[in-house]
Order: sequence, then C-alpha cells, then structure tokens
Amino acid sequence: MMDTSDDLAGGEADNPGLISDYLRRESWRFRWEKRLTTVTVVLILLFYVALLGFVFLGNIRVSVGAWYFFSAVRPHSTGDIPIIVALSTVPTLLLIALLRYFHHRPKSDPDDLQAPLPISVEAAKAIIKATTDAMKTP
Repeated sequence: MMDTSDDLAGGEADNPGLISDYLRRESWRFRWEKRLTTVTVVLILLFYVALLGFVFLGNIRVSVGAWYFFSAVRPHSTGDIPIIVALSTVPTLLLIALLRYFHHRPKSDPDDLQAPLPISVEAAKAIIKATTDAMKTP
C-alpha cells in the first residue's frame, strides 16, 4: 500500500511530529540563507559597479555648446584614494563574511533528534558517504 500524502515524515518515522518539525526548521533556514545570499550579492555588485563608475567615469568632464564639444579626463587625486579603498573594501568584506557564515554556520546534526531519521534519509547518507570515500582513495 502506497502513502500518497505530501508529508515527507509520514510512514517511515516512529514519531512523524519530530521529523516534520526538523524539516520545517531546515526549510526555514534554507529560505533565510537564500535571502541572505541574494541581498549580500546584490550589495556586492552595487559596490563594484559604483567603484567601476567612479574609477572610469568619475573624472570625465564634457562641455558641449552650440559650436563646440570639449571633453577632458583628469587623473585621480590623492583625495580620491579613500573613496576607491572604501568602494573596494566593503564588498570584499561582505563576501568574506558571507563565505565565513556558510563555512562556520552551525550544521544541524541528525543525532540531535529524539527520533531516528526516515530510512530514505539514512540510505542517502550512506550512499553519499560511500561515494565520497570512494572518491578520496586513489
């Protein structure tokens, strides 16, 4: 007899409530991390576009009149250095912070659950472990 419900925890676990709570928590964490990544990447791109605009377009002067067209490019001055450093440092720090978060974030340990995981999850973990072990050996 097949279970046609959409509940992933139903049917295989001794206590489906704990598994459902775990899956709901992981789903929320995934959505939150996806939004965090999107906002951070947008901020990084915004800072880099501002940096490129400042470096390449910030010192171009154009004068247009009825009978003349004049353009000039002046070199960056010493006062522009803090702006360039800030526009290049902030996105780099944001990227480092995002990468450190994903590297050091607390990973949910299935042993913390009071009920065992469904058989399919345990089988998937065993398959992943076996393939990674096989890839490590020369």
